[in-house]
Amino acid sequence: MKEHLDGGGKYVCDFPDDLLWDHENAILLPHLGASTEEAEDEAAAMAAETLREYSETGNIRNSVNFPTTALPARPENTLRITVVNKNVPGVLAKLTEEISKYSLNIVQQINQSRGTIAYNVLDLDPSINDGSTASLSALQKEITMLDGVLSSRILFGTPGAGYARNINGEYHV
Repeated sequence: MKEHLDGGGKYVCDFPDDLLWDHENAILLPHLGASTEEAEDEAAAMAAETLREYSETGNIRNSVNFPTTALPARPENTLRITVVNKNVPGVLAKLTEEISKYSLNIVQQINQSRGTIAYNVLDLDPSINDGSTASLSALQKEITMLDGVLSSRILFGTPGAGYARNINGEYHV
């Protein structure tokens, strides 16, 4: 290799030996180490942290099939619901209309899409004007069964619980 470089040849490398570090014809790049044991451990830790964050907060990052989505921390005395739907016009309007039927206020929300999928994270004030609280199971069922909705999740208690799907028009929890 040294003869090749000394003769005017070029070499691009991300893992050079000691002879190439100072050679003017060698272009040295940072080594990403994507297949090293350390990189695999780091990737596994990152995946676990990403899944924990999704399970606890509904936030999505580093996904190949869902949009990156992050809502600030859930305000005190609110509940968080996530909704996965087909990315078609009108679904978000139906979703917010269903929530308003239960006299609930949306404190904060985000809607992101990627290709054919849209993902929503909404923080709701669960108290109704008369001081009572809405039936979350009924609300979740109504939301999940809206045309275009694929699944929903209410985040409270045990992370990962509160999941429901609309499979061919049938409600599954």
